[in-house]
Amino acid sequence: MLAKQTKKASRNQTSDKDRFKWDDKEPGLGIRFRAGRNPTWYLQTRIEGKTVRRSLGLLHDLSLADAREIAREARDELSGATPAPALVPETPKATVADFADQFLKDGAPNWKPATIKAHRYVISRFIVPAFGTRDLASLTAEDVAAWWSGLDASAGTRNRTLAVLSGIIRHGELLGLRSPGLNPCQGLRRRKSSFKAYRLTSEDYGRLGESIRSVETRWPVEADIFRFLALTGCRKSEARFLQWSMIDGKRAALPDSKTGPRAIWLGSPALKLLAEQPTLSDYVFAKRGKPVSNNQLYKIWHRVREHADLSALRLHDLRHGFASVAISSGEPLRTVAGLLGHSDLQTTAGYAQFAEAPVRAAAARVADHLGEALAAQKLRAAPLPKGIVADFLAQGLPMDAFAEINGISLSTLRQKLARHFKDVRASRASSEGMEQ
Repeated sequence: MLAKQTKKASRNQTSDKDRFKWDDKEPGLGIRFRAGRNPTWYLQTRIEGKTVRRSLGLLHDLSLADAREIAREARDELSGATPAPALVPETPKATVADFADQFLKDGAPNWKPATIKAHRYVISRFIVPAFGTRDLASLTAEDVAAWWSGLDASAGTRNRTLAVLSGIIRHGELLGLRSPGLNPCQGLRRRKSSFKAYRLTSEDYGRLGESIRSVETRWPVEADIFRFLALTGCRKSEARFLQWSMIDGKRAALPDSKTGPRAIWLGSPALKLLAEQPTLSDYVFAKRGKPVSNNQLYKIWHRVREHADLSALRLHDLRHGFASVAISSGEPLRTVAGLLGHSDLQTTAGYAQFAEAPVRAAAARVADHLGEALAAQKLRAAPLPKGIVADFLAQGLPMDAFAEINGISLSTLRQKLARHFKDVRASRASSEGMEQ
């Protein structure tokens, strides 16, 4: 019966639910079917009163005869009846706790200090207490799923913790401590964060500009930082620590940022703003020769957003707003990625190869657009993203992760994005035609 099932499963590689189909000749040998996963050969047996389950390989890699032979060898090995050779070459053992330290050590040269700190925290707080004494190779999908379902943390922390554990396991596969392609974190859905980015309208930008002007007499440096963030889409830390030595014509060349060296392209409004700053310090936006503190910046920002009746608006939403205006104006995703200094190739479709000219031109167009808004001038209406497209553009996940969380296929998401950009370009062309 199982022989017929193997042929049928080879044609249909996925199933609607998690189930087993057992062999009627080799006890404990079966095929496991799981939604979204390739069918896999498994051996299930009893060792010292406990049920033990071992993955033997993918269905399409092993014939029924091979699977039966491997199952017999695996059963003998698990029972200790014979010193049969392992199914895979013998590899060193490593506990999760010990290998987590190795993972941090090997990854440190490629990570920012904040990333290392965050990884250390979730490892010590959530991963080691649960799996620290376990052999890395022994972790199963069932182990991880049970742990994941009971993890008591915020959605963001849960997502980071799962990603770090998955990274530890992948690193173990690369070093030969686990069989490749059997990551037990695979298939777990990341919990969707309840955070929704605030989408600024033309009227919002007008009120924001008025509110910033209301505080600039008393807090001119903070007010100009707010303007600079809105006009360039840069990160708060990039503006706070911007130095005059980084200004190179119409760009700010940052030697280091969250994603490494990058350029902030400066449109006319941003260049005008920089020209108005005193040059008494190494820092462009300085108070008593030092960068403005985070606490001070947030204190004044609270006043600004309350005065503008935008109490839910975060400073980081100015970056989202810059991206939203750029995309709604028809700028390609890879160009917007260049403007924002993103490094996620899955989201930006290989933006790293973009030319500087279109990014520089895009920065000028977006800055001019926002400069008018902050000056309380009415913006020309542009089609806004809706539904799943709007949700995707308002967050920072890669396309594949966002599609998985929201239960849609990656191809569907790409089609919706392509349709939106097409509508935006058509609307802009129509608007330009009417002006002429």
